[in-house]
Amino acid sequence: MARHAGLFLLFFLSGISGLIYESIWSRYIRQFVGSAATAQVLVLSLFMGGMALGALLCSRWLAKVQRPVRAYGLIEGGIGLYALAFPWLAAGVMRLCYDTIFPALGGGMAIGAVKWSMAGLLILPPCILLGMTFPLMSAGILRRDRERSGEILSFLYFTNSIGAALGALLSGFVLVGRFGLPGTLACAAALNIFIALVALAQRGEHAPIVARPPEPGEPAARAKLVRLLLVVAFGTGLSSFMYEIGWIRLLSMIIGSATHSFEVMLSAFVFGLAVGGLWVRGKMDRFHRPELVLGFVQILMGVAAVATLPLYGLAVQAMGWLMAGEGRSESTWLAFNALRYGLCLVIMFPATFCAGMTLPLITHVLLKRGQAEGIIGRVYGFNTLGAIVGATLAGLLLMPLIGLQRVIVVGAIVDIALGLALLRVELQSATAPRGMRRTFTLAAASSALAVVYGLAVFHLDPMVLSATVYRHGRTRLGDGYELISYVDGRTASVTVIRLTDEREYRVIYTNGKPDASIVLNRYPPERDPMTGPDIAGDEPNQILVGLIPMMMRPEATHAALIGFGSGVTCHVLLGSPVLERLDTIEIEPAMVAGSRNFLPVNERAYSDPRNHFWFDDAKAFFAGAAQQYDLIVSEPTNPWVSGVSSLFTVEFYREAKRYLKPKGVLAQWLQGYELSNELLLTVLAALDQEFADYQILRVGDSDWVILAVADGELGQLSPTPLQWPALAGELKLIGVHDIGQMDGLLVANRRMLHPFLVDKPANSDAHPRLDTGAEKARFMQEAAGFLHSLRWTPAPLLAVLGGVERRPYPPEGIGDLRPPHVFRETEQAAALIRLYDDPTTGVAEALSVTAMNLWIDEQRKVEADLPDWDAWIQQTYGIYTEVAPHIDLSRTRWWATVCRTVIEHKAPAELVSVIDTLDALTLRDGPRLQRGLDDLKARGSKLLSAGMVSIAGMIALELQAADGTTRRDYAAANMDTVTASDEPTAENLAYRALRAYAER
Repeated sequence: MARHAGLFLLFFLSGISGLIYESIWSRYIRQFVGSAATAQVLVLSLFMGGMALGALLCSRWLAKVQRPVRAYGLIEGGIGLYALAFPWLAAGVMRLCYDTIFPALGGGMAIGAVKWSMAGLLILPPCILLGMTFPLMSAGILRRDRERSGEILSFLYFTNSIGAALGALLSGFVLVGRFGLPGTLACAAALNIFIALVALAQRGEHAPIVARPPEPGEPAARAKLVRLLLVVAFGTGLSSFMYEIGWIRLLSMIIGSATHSFEVMLSAFVFGLAVGGLWVRGKMDRFHRPELVLGFVQILMGVAAVATLPLYGLAVQAMGWLMAGEGRSESTWLAFNALRYGLCLVIMFPATFCAGMTLPLITHVLLKRGQAEGIIGRVYGFNTLGAIVGATLAGLLLMPLIGLQRVIVVGAIVDIALGLALLRVELQSATAPRGMRRTFTLAAASSALAVVYGLAVFHLDPMVLSATVYRHGRTRLGDGYELISYVDGRTASVTVIRLTDEREYRVIYTNGKPDASIVLNRYPPERDPMTGPDIAGDEPNQILVGLIPMMMRPEATHAALIGFGSGVTCHVLLGSPVLERLDTIEIEPAMVAGSRNFLPVNERAYSDPRNHFWFDDAKAFFAGAAQQYDLIVSEPTNPWVSGVSSLFTVEFYREAKRYLKPKGVLAQWLQGYELSNELLLTVLAALDQEFADYQILRVGDSDWVILAVADGELGQLSPTPLQWPALAGELKLIGVHDIGQMDGLLVANRRMLHPFLVDKPANSDAHPRLDTGAEKARFMQEAAGFLHSLRWTPAPLLAVLGGVERRPYPPEGIGDLRPPHVFRETEQAAALIRLYDDPTTGVAEALSVTAMNLWIDEQRKVEADLPDWDAWIQQTYGIYTEVAPHIDLSRTRWWATVCRTVIEHKAPAELVSVIDTLDALTLRDGPRLQRGLDDLKARGSKLLSAGMVSIAGMIALELQAADGTTRRDYAAANMDTVTASDEPTAENLAYRALRAYAER
């Protein structure tokens, strides 16, 4: 074996590159054909089908290849060269389709046919070549060492599989994040070209392994054995992929459904295969009855797949132990990844260990029984064809029909049946070992018990699977929760639960992640009507994401909604009396079925004939529909979920513009929670690249909706939808009655942010920064506060830098004492001003007016000629910073009193200058503001922070229309040293955005 070490090393490297190709080419193809369940299975089928075809073709002419290792080198080199060209080929094909072919076809099924034909042309050639590599390398070594076929074949499986297990991790955790998809392909191509150069240098020629002439009476038995073992090869491929589909769904609810989780699961799956091949390496050549061993291995594989199902509870407990700990750090992130790899092995390893023995055993048996070396390719091809059938059956048919647990058990039944068939053949042979009948009976009985246990005794607990253990460490939904429904859909498992109290609080989960929540009983008996209706924390988000786009385009007649969720956003969009058609695109049918449990708050989504459901990937739907819309509302799930981040890329936004009518608006929802500032900026940079104008509005505690238009400017929100009768209930629910409330949600626009974003890296298909980084941001519990920091800056940024005038926030605010949800900061500002105007005013429990009470105490001291000016200016500036971002202070009695006080009560000159400067900032009086700042600088005043002074100075220059040189000189002299560090904190990034505006 040592003399073949170099070739085994080449095959190890080939395993690394092969898995990288599978991962990266799949990403490219899914960008083109979509990520719906059917598309995922068909993409896998293209890969596996190409490899099966390559192996089967190779089996036909392998005996004619004089130097298999050199042929292998040519194949590897061809794969590498194709990989280098692939990004350009894929881009060319997509541009040809989107720019020429799809518009010419005008929509319909023809587009789907063209897409899949093009995808096949892109991916089948290299996959066919990949399928040839194993038969060629196997023949190249076996011809040199024919007596050790078992050891050689098993070690080849091991080296290639262990390389593939490593390749899955390298690709996802290292290469894609650093080099993007094209760079990762280039790394794999470099490996292939190295393999090719070494393989082509091999010398020597060995005779092929030909079929041994059959002995008299043997041909029929040999043909029967070949058929049986090819069926076993097909069946073990089928069952293995049924396990994989089931395990992936099960484990995604324990370790999360991010892309990294799938890479970990794939690596663990292949690692089990590798170890199985390694273990059997030194034993196969010593087996006297390898067919009998194969039968036992098949049975053990099926029993192991069922027996490990209960271990999911152990996996949940282990994940809960890690996630319940306080604090997240790089070390806990590493521990999380190590633990989830270990948990995948706990569930997968016993069965995959057995699966790793099967192909070496089958191939070894057939070679020992006189088959020619071409049988290697046939076994590999049949196994791969079985994998295609298994993935298709499990993913498209059985998962929604019988559920994930039974998918795994059905796979086990296939393995057990194949094992028993092999034992039966041995039992019926003339040379059957003693006690074989008893062994067969025991094997059948124990297998039957395992199957009965998997089908009827053991049950997965949806309350455990839906506990979101990978986020917060909760291992089970508590006693206060009640299961309403649980369905294993094609792409996700959907759970609906309710709290058992009278609120009728309900939550819908996808793969264990809560996606939306609703309260159905708004006014339980003990609730004070003045505290408003009881609502779930994310209901304002769901309503506003539908309402705000209609306020930007109230005349919209055609709209599309990406992502159904609870159905509330769909229901709100259908509140428009003008809308003629709404296309609702949801990738998982079980989501729409599960959200019926939220009726009647989403009633129009189901009853309004203007709504049309489409169960498809958004990219695929738009390409096939060939329609244009006034509004496209994109409200998918969180971008850390695998595949979702592709809806936040430069390429998606570029294509979305095709489907917008002139002046049509894209409304993009984006979370700020569990997301870093850097990742948030990659999405904003992508939008900034593709759209002529956009506005960012807050719709939740840390949720945003970005309105974007391809040409021209957006304009202002229209108050018209606030008068639509169908929306009266939703508007009352969130307390909206005035256009000023909606303007108060506006944070920034393109004019304000473009100078900062123009050189920022954008999230794209080629460099999927959001996909590679979002899960870690979620784990680290990061919060993207960049937009909050801009919004809470006590200066008229949007008016001066963005050119947008907010209409006044209503002095009465929401009008009752409810928790103010998304309006909290604005309601807080309004409450402070109301308290000054009317000390008897009521205040919501969630708000605090202590600051105004403290200011009033200090003001009374001033009016009694007992001033404590230090305390007075401290309290005054505190209220100013809390109110100025939200309310025009120049319109308030309180600010008038402040300005009058420093004059009438002869405040120290420095205080007078500070108040005068802040007043000039409030009134946007540039020359006066500049004089005030110059005076404070001359006095050496420290009453205003350095950051506040530099921002005010920048605004003074903007108000005076200063030229670019003056602005840039000011920024260099006054804004370079304000931030304490280069850390990408929210405050630092917001300040850098303002500095970039000054330097534009």
